[in-house]
Amino acid sequence: MQTTLTRRAALAATLATAFGPLPNALAQPGGYPARPVKVIVPFVPGGNADSTARIFAEAYGQRLGQPFVIDNRGGAGGMIGTSQMVRSEPDGYTLLMGTTGPIVSSWQMAGKAATYGLKDMKPVALLTLVPGVLVVNAGSALKTWQDFAAHARARPGEVRIGHPGNGTAGHVNILQMQKALGTQFVIAGYKGAGPAVQDLLGNQLDAVATDLPSALQLVKGGKLRALGVVFPQRVPSLPGVPTMAEAGQPEVDIAPFTAVMAPRAVPQAVVDRLIETNDAVLADAATRKRVEDIGGVPTRMATADFERFLARQAETYAGLIQSGLLTAE
Repeated sequence: MQTTLTRRAALAATLATAFGPLPNALAQPGGYPARPVKVIVPFVPGGNADSTARIFAEAYGQRLGQPFVIDNRGGAGGMIGTSQMVRSEPDGYTLLMGTTGPIVSSWQMAGKAATYGLKDMKPVALLTLVPGVLVVNAGSALKTWQDFAAHARARPGEVRIGHPGNGTAGHVNILQMQKALGTQFVIAGYKGAGPAVQDLLGNQLDAVATDLPSALQLVKGGKLRALGVVFPQRVPSLPGVPTMAEAGQPEVDIAPFTAVMAPRAVPQAVVDRLIETNDAVLADAATRKRVEDIGGVPTRMATADFERFLARQAETYAGLIQSGLLTAE
């Protein structure tokens, strides 16, 4: 005669055969997550990754019943925080919500000094595609991209322009602008968009190239002026600002993204649980509006498409590095 335990095991096997694997939350002992999850943002507070991560972390926590706690670890173009994620226990309790730089470019520029690569990260989910933007202080005499271009051409080596970090999309955009205009800027890299924008507000810079979420509220508040956005089409939150292609500079075309990554060896069941949660978050109208209000474009990609997207991004940056347009600092 079967024991109660044996009967239960037999029933579970029967259900698994009839209906497929049990849901991830039930298949894992205690369910995932069973305790708070650390979310590393590899930049200082105040930039796109930080703002976007806080929205998604809050939404994840509400749906999964455990806090998703932001841990800002800025420096080295995002490599410091990303390295910590890569080296963490691959159990799903340390994740990265990062951007273009640390995920596909910074480690390539570091060359032999890199402590990780794309192969060391498990792609979980794309969160947003993020328009880039060139901004100046609202008190600047530069009113349009054409004003900025003429000013920069007339003063080679004098225009001070900042970006959120070496290898970020903003940095690449500056290099593309410099090449397109046939001039030279005084380029200043920062440990995130927040400090760069603060120096722009303090008139220590003439312009900043960054992601739109890092500057949008200051543009709307009348403290900064947007001269152009780096995106295939105009952005609903700034409908009066032309794209760089419309401004006559289609060569300026690298727009950043934000995504969730995990250590490569994280269990697939955890990844599946996070993907399921992310899909629900992206489908929520209130969350989408919060992201759009800070300048992001919520974007869902199937896993295979997301992996191909990252591979293409990495190849693009590899080409920029090989051509000498992008180098380690």
